[in-house]
Amino acid sequence: MLTYNFIIMTINLQKLKFLSGFLALTLIFGCSSDSTEDNTEVDLSNQESDFEVLNETFYMIPSPESMFAFTQDDKLVFSGDVLNSTSNTDKYLDTKSKELNFGIYSADLAYVASFDKYQETIDYLGTVRALSDEIELSQVFDQSLMSRIDNIIEDKDSLLEISSDTYMDIVRYLERNERDETLALIVTGGWLESMYIVTNLVGNFNEQNPTIQLIADQKLIFENLILYLQQNKEHKNVASTLVTLEPINNVFSRLERVQIESIQDGSDESQIVVGGNSRIQITIEQFEELKQAIKKVRNAITGNNA
Repeated sequence: MLTYNFIIMTINLQKLKFLSGFLALTLIFGCSSDSTEDNTEVDLSNQESDFEVLNETFYMIPSPESMFAFTQDDKLVFSGDVLNSTSNTDKYLDTKSKELNFGIYSADLAYVASFDKYQETIDYLGTVRALSDEIELSQVFDQSLMSRIDNIIEDKDSLLEISSDTYMDIVRYLERNERDETLALIVTGGWLESMYIVTNLVGNFNEQNPTIQLIADQKLIFENLILYLQQNKEHKNVASTLVTLEPINNVFSRLERVQIESIQDGSDESQIVVGGNSRIQITIEQFEELKQAIKKVRNAITGNNA
């Protein structure tokens, strides 16, 4: 079973001001006093605090590193053909395309690193770093990270660990600096490229293949991603990205959740019992539609016409 390392993103839905004496009480009980008793009466009834309680919704999206964690178990063969070429960076002139493709290149980086491709990992790290300068993320590439990259052969750190740490540092930096629009586009690009790679490597459709089920289960992840984008759709780049993702949404919306049947323990092995678990069901026709929809959206974002 695949275990995800989730990117947990938060968005504030509303800020509520409270009329209370919380601030005054904190000051009173937080200060030391030479007296053992203090009978001073304080009227707190009209004190208004500046404290705000944040109502937050959490959105969980798997990191690219998690999406490729199963590659070796399923014996998928590495293919450089599924990567977005590093030479394409000159195509990305506006902020939206740079941020979306930053996510795409981050997924490519995780993919090559998961197969221990040293030179490709260095190439895609360089591309990610170069793009980071253009979207004001260069602060993430601090000296400690660069030292790990420069000494990657001698270090015990794996290529995948470094690429994963880099991606998560970027996510934390964007959250800390409240750059929700940028985070939304980068995560979208990362998820999209991960799905593009996986759907192209899985081979012939076989509903018993766990990777096929992984792809079907992305319906739930995709819905989570769409919700996060919708919460940030006041930004025009996010709003237009939601429109771009519509072909994928059209396919996922038609995938149904079905109950999982299991053989009941006991003497009568032929008895079928419907358990409490369920899964997302996908047919070969729906899989092909999804694969083509992902390809169409991904190529529109990367500028690849193939």
